Amino acid sequence: MAEHTAPTGWTEEASQAFIDDGAVFVPSRDEQIATLVRLIPARADEVFAVVELGAGAGVLARAVLEAFPRCRYVALDGSAAMRARLTEALARYQARVEVGAFELVERRWRAALPSPLRCVLASLVVHHLSGAGKRRLFADLARRLEPGGALLLADVVEPTGPAAREAFALQWDDAARAQSLALTGGLTAFERFTRDGWNFYRGTPDPYDQPSRLDEQLRWLREAGFATVDCFWMRAGHAVFGAWRPRHGPQTPNARRVPAKPGRASKPGRASKPGRASTTSRRGR
Repeated sequence: MAEHTAPTGWTEEASQAFIDDGAVFVPSRDEQIATLVRLIPARADEVFAVVELGAGAGVLARAVLEAFPRCRYVALDGSAAMRARLTEALARYQARVEVGAFELVERRWRAALPSPLRCVLASLVVHHLSGAGKRRLFADLARRLEPGGALLLADVVEPTGPAAREAFALQWDDAARAQSLALTGGLTAFERFTRDGWNFYRGTPDPYDQPSRLDEQLRWLREAGFATVDCFWMRAGHAVFGAWRPRHGPQTPNARRVPAKPGRASKPGRASKPGRASTTSRRGR
């Protein structure tokens, strides 16, 4: 969020704004969620554990719990308003869900994750870590995931230059405007998006937001010990990307096939080129 429109950092007021308007503020949110769900390395009837970092209003959690009716879901968030919303939104799944507090930058919660752990999801939260913080997070999670397990992320990424920044900014504005009209029948929500500076690529970035380039994050995932990394969806500076641990012991990086990209075959071994420190994000989840 731009410095001139709001205080630095995340607030409970921002949490409520995102609960109210997230469907407008996040570009193609349904597509991002569908892509993440398809990439989870599990059969629909399996019993396994999933952890979501910065679970927000529970939109992604509901999609995963519906798609995998036997999974156990740990939903973590640093905002009290978000945790209250999670508890309400996921009430029908309460036998399979644990809602908890955490601070993304801290490391103690990482050692307390369930084991075995099949998948970690993070939507619009990891960009609040510095580059070094992201590298530590990736390495810590690689050690916690079971063989064949996946770390799947949806996040804003740092553009490679001014042209990419302007393209991302225009695409995000266009998406928010169209979604405001489609979902609310007017532009009031889009006006809030613009007024409150939710478009990271416009104005002066808040120091609280620290996105990294996509190519850098794919490299850090490999360095953390993941066998396969790739990007599966990108629009308006938002990327869905992921990394999988080897299934059996040491393995040459990028040797294992991963789920196909929607509409085309996957390409193992090739990383896509590039075009919150709290636990929630103005970029929305």
